[in-house]
Amino acid sequence: MNQHGSVERKTFCGICEAACGVVVTVQGDEVLKIRGDVDHPNSKGFLCPKGAAFGAVRDDPDRVLKPLQRQPDGSFAPVSWDTALDDIGARLRGIIKRHGREAIGLHLGNPNGWNYGAFMWLLGMAAALKTQHLYTASSVDINNYWVVGELLYGHNLVTPFPDIAHTQFLIVLGANPVVTHGSMMTAGRVKEQMAAIVERGGRVVVIDPRRSETAAQFEWQPMRPDGDPWLLAGMLKTILDEDLADQDALRFQTRGAESLPALLKDVTPQRVASETGIAWADVQALARAFAWSPAAALYGRCGASLGPFSTLTNYLINVLNIATGNLDRRGGMVFGQPMLDTEAFTKLFKVNGYDRWRTRVDGIPEVMGTSPLATLPREIRTPGKGQLRALLIASGNIATTSCASGDVGAALDELELLISLDPYITETNQHAHYILPPTLWLERDGMPIFSQMHAGVPYAQWAPASVAPRGESRDDWWIIDEICKRIGIVPSASKAAQFLGKLGIRLSPATAVDLFMRIGPAGDWFGLKAGISRRKLFGQTSGVVLAAEPAVGVSRKRVHLKDGLIALAQPLMAAEMARMITRSSADDPAFPLRLISMRELRSQNSWLHNVPKLTTGDRRPHLRIHPDDARPLALIDGEEVSIRSQSGEITVPVTISDEVMRGTVALPHNWGHGGGWRRAVAIGGGRYNDLTSNAATEIDVPSGNAVLNGLRVRVAKRCVELAAAS
Repeated sequence: MNQHGSVERKTFCGICEAACGVVVTVQGDEVLKIRGDVDHPNSKGFLCPKGAAFGAVRDDPDRVLKPLQRQPDGSFAPVSWDTALDDIGARLRGIIKRHGREAIGLHLGNPNGWNYGAFMWLLGMAAALKTQHLYTASSVDINNYWVVGELLYGHNLVTPFPDIAHTQFLIVLGANPVVTHGSMMTAGRVKEQMAAIVERGGRVVVIDPRRSETAAQFEWQPMRPDGDPWLLAGMLKTILDEDLADQDALRFQTRGAESLPALLKDVTPQRVASETGIAWADVQALARAFAWSPAAALYGRCGASLGPFSTLTNYLINVLNIATGNLDRRGGMVFGQPMLDTEAFTKLFKVNGYDRWRTRVDGIPEVMGTSPLATLPREIRTPGKGQLRALLIASGNIATTSCASGDVGAALDELELLISLDPYITETNQHAHYILPPTLWLERDGMPIFSQMHAGVPYAQWAPASVAPRGESRDDWWIIDEICKRIGIVPSASKAAQFLGKLGIRLSPATAVDLFMRIGPAGDWFGLKAGISRRKLFGQTSGVVLAAEPAVGVSRKRVHLKDGLIALAQPLMAAEMARMITRSSADDPAFPLRLISMRELRSQNSWLHNVPKLTTGDRRPHLRIHPDDARPLALIDGEEVSIRSQSGEITVPVTISDEVMRGTVALPHNWGHGGGWRRAVAIGGGRYNDLTSNAATEIDVPSGNAVLNGLRVRVAKRCVELAAAS
């Protein structure tokens, strides 16, 4: 403590996957400053503007600090916790009596990836209810990873990531790490690490329809939206046709490699060039350079995960890395070494899996026990056994972030009960019957459970709360547990936990995780060996390094299939390839442009939009359009334009820029707010996802992932559209 009575406490940033180490300066119950932790093994002092400004979220005058109950006129009034929880319990018991437990659903929003207690108790509650109505943000942009992990490696969570500290050739497909700081790749100071590849004589090639902040600093290869699987198929075909594959790696690591030529038999140079906008000779050159590199990694993320064939795309990314000998290789794609053995943990409670059942209305395969968000409105509106009647949402703004977001918002009003755990009255929970205030990441203990799975420097971190909770906010897991008490369940898949619950014994998430972590690979086995425990990590809050770098040569141990071999032959992927081959990609004169989403440095999905420091200037989402596409439309930089798709229409200002390739337009996503967070609402702007569809035919078939990129749209002056409408 210094002379002014302030203290410094270390934790990690709970906003994005980078999970950067932070130092929080606290005086009493006030957060004075947040800065990067130079002692953190991964981020080494780096912190982006979002993390540094998070104190403003905690202290936001619009923050919900008491339980709120919706009134008959649609307004909200504060009530006590007991009043809210008792009424919620009574209403849920009534729904269960009338419709069964399977009528209750849960949604797990993105911030729960850094809130282990909420994450575990939400999954546990769904398991205890035996409901198929478990929805997560994963079905927006990452379910394809979980499907491919299960198919190839026998477990959803086996998701190799680039060893960028040692690679010589990094291909970045549809990702913008300079802005996102790495997704499914927790690489501290990622911009510097990518620059170091070039400094040591290597290459970084960024493939994207837009010259993103990352592409602007390295080699940019423009590509048409949705060209990802075609490019990958063309590269793999080149490698196989020219005998560039690493046969030793294929023999040692895989089975089913003989299926690959047949998979690619209908992929032609002409079609690849047409679908990607990249000359076939350039596709071949890229494939050869990748195969010849002594250490290479092909990495794809959100842009590659938002198209109509995202599971096929992710499968081909994995196969290309494997076929060139770049899986489980220093400088290639490597396996994570998390502090908590998440693969064993999810296996124990039977969370992992794929296509064990299908959704009630649309027949879409489950992924890790979850249903895709695209199905939610139909599950609410379609009568019959299993109809969704009540929904608990934890840190999710699905009326903005899901596909066909307007339809989702309307469907929420048809529920008998909607409960939202959220610090704001957002456009989603303005439909809620109760809004319950959760603590924020500075106000609770934390471990970056999700980021640990993909850390370039394997480390362990578990830090106590930095500051006391504001108002009457409570930890999410406590809220969930109290609701579960009132309907007679324990939020766990364990029969033992249900039995103990009847005796009045309920473990906390911290106790459960600590017990499991301590008997894991990095644990201390309760003092029998050197290792980690919650208590030890609480005393070393910058984190503990578990290894200097991820292990290699471990693929046989990390593959969960019986023979330890990666299963390359996948009939489902062959069916997807056939579907892609026969799908028409002809341009539509009525919708001549293709829309893609884009990330922003000062934004994170749909939140942080009420923070003054992050919303200075004109923060409305601007549509980027190439000058050659703007000229025939007589567009003027900064004016309002209409964007229309087959599913909807929005109005946004336009920015004319050659950062996007011809025929492509780009727009930041998850703006256009409603509800009670005043600054976010005042900013305005069009809502990207109002242009998208949630039809069962308009999603990625294997994973249920929403299709949010490559949307066919037309752009016009706002005055022209108004005149046409009149």
